[in-house]
Amino acid sequence: MIEGISSFWFLFPILLLIYQFGGGLLIRLIKKTAKPVQDYSYTPLVSILLPVFNESAHVLDTIQSIVACDWPTDKLEIVAYDDHSVDDSWAWMQQAAERWPQVRIFRNETNSGKHVTLSRALAQSKGEILICIDSDCLFDKKAIRELVSSFSDPEVGAVGGSIGITNVNSNMLTVCQTLVYFYSFQVGKMIQNLTGHLFCISGCLFAVRRELFEQVEHEVKNRNWFGLNVRDGEDRYMTHAILMRGWKTILNPDATCWTAAPDTVKQLFAQQIRWRRSGLRDLFWTWARLHKHFQVIGVWPTLAALVPETFTAMWTFLIFSAFLTGGFPEGVVTVAKAMLLFSSVFLGTALVYNATCKKAASGNILIKNILLACPAGAWFFMDSIIITLLALFTFDVGIWGTREKVTTAESIAKTTVETSPVKSSSQL
Repeated sequence: MIEGISSFWFLFPILLLIYQFGGGLLIRLIKKTAKPVQDYSYTPLVSILLPVFNESAHVLDTIQSIVACDWPTDKLEIVAYDDHSVDDSWAWMQQAAERWPQVRIFRNETNSGKHVTLSRALAQSKGEILICIDSDCLFDKKAIRELVSSFSDPEVGAVGGSIGITNVNSNMLTVCQTLVYFYSFQVGKMIQNLTGHLFCISGCLFAVRRELFEQVEHEVKNRNWFGLNVRDGEDRYMTHAILMRGWKTILNPDATCWTAAPDTVKQLFAQQIRWRRSGLRDLFWTWARLHKHFQVIGVWPTLAALVPETFTAMWTFLIFSAFLTGGFPEGVVTVAKAMLLFSSVFLGTALVYNATCKKAASGNILIKNILLACPAGAWFFMDSIIITLLALFTFDVGIWGTREKVTTAESIAKTTVETSPVKSSSQL
């Protein structure tokens, strides 16, 4: 009996992986099902809200890619807001403001966190459609048009895009992230996309109706976890808040932007634990309000998002229970099985990725050594176990995650001098 239950707990997450990968891939291949209803004649004023922290020259590249998009110049504004970076980000933002008239820049007097910065950018914007992005992203030429056209459905409140990796072949870590992003945006989210109930739109590329952002921004900015203010996971929380107001949230896989994945264990760890805390908070929040979710969102869309996330979190305890109940040999066998499973899934994903990869500049970059997918999968499993445990027993640390730099007197002095030509948020 106990052995049967143990087998179920181990096999069920595997079946969920097959369900998500196989079902999502099938949906993705059926173009009309995967893509939202669109109207390309809809051209409202669009405001790009660009929070910046320690991005240096990358912020100029990001702004340049936005300006180059296939979108009317008179229907676009870029509101770039620096969260008191300690590097030379502000100087690069000044260059952008001087070069392009649709760019306006502002700066926090103290580091305040991403969502506070987004809220302040919102106050300075005028657009009917807002696109919240990360300051290290590069836009595909048609990204804005693809996002905005998806609001032709009056029930759609927010639209996300797909994120690609620019440094695919740096090392095994970047190959791993390439496959995770590909799986998530091109396959994994497609089942939720069917019903218009995407539970997390990435903050890299998050388009939302202005009135909705204004409704939820105070709630998102002032959220807490057992009384402790939370500064990460604003994209997931905002998506969820919009869903709970009865709106659809969807993904348009043809709206693409690009970002560089962390290429060191330290950077990747900081990013992943930030994301995992956000995911676990959202998971517990959903369970605590399950009845309300059933009423507003529906039973099937809620369970389609809730069950995979729940069993993913429980895998950590499955591993430890294997060691506790079966001893060291049984635990090692369980871990080996799981690592083999993830290696196989990652290898299969890599084959699909390369087979569907576009060689054009706007497409994905081929994985040169496809066998790196195997250790990437095994590493991802073990890393996820550690990350989940740490996230469960730690609280928000109040940082941006991968963009932290050591604050020195010299860098602060340099940044302060460079802020003088433009007013800060407190002066406006």
